[in-house]
Amino acid sequence: MGSCAMDVYTIREARLEEQRELTRLCVRATMHAGHDEAFIARTMPGLTITIPLISADYVRVAQDESGEVFGVVAVTPTPLQGIALLHGLFVHPARWRRGIGRVLFGAAIARAKGLKAGALMIYAEPTAEGFYKRMGAIRIGEGPFAFSPETTLPHMLYIIPREE
Repeated sequence: MGSCAMDVYTIREARLEEQRELTRLCVRATMHAGHDEAFIARTMPGLTITIPLISADYVRVAQDESGEVFGVVAVTPTPLQGIALLHGLFVHPARWRRGIGRVLFGAAIARAKGLKAGALMIYAEPTAEGFYKRMGAIRIGEGPFAFSPETTLPHMLYIIPREE
């Protein structure tokens, strides 16, 4: 964690009117991870925080004390009972390495529990694999990114600890 006392982030439900702003945050983070405009164009369906995602209560945001949003995470159910999907976790590049990803991952786990899941499936952006490993996820395979098949994504699984 940063020594800066201002680095306090709270998690809340996303609001419908934030849909475009949240999608822009996803795009900004993806470009900062080293992807070009062509990649962004191909992968927009995966980068878009949609109205249905927000309406279904699958999206959480991290905001600072001023109310400015610096991160977003979406978790959805899957057809596999007990497994939720980390649809996306994005942090504004200006706030990378300040603990926001960790806070958002905690929110993702809470949301997965709310969906009665015991595990969270993660199709990780390759540069984020180390982050998810630090969070406790394990790599279970890899495969092509649906929207950009020349990109291979690590497939990771996080087992949600059971509360006794």
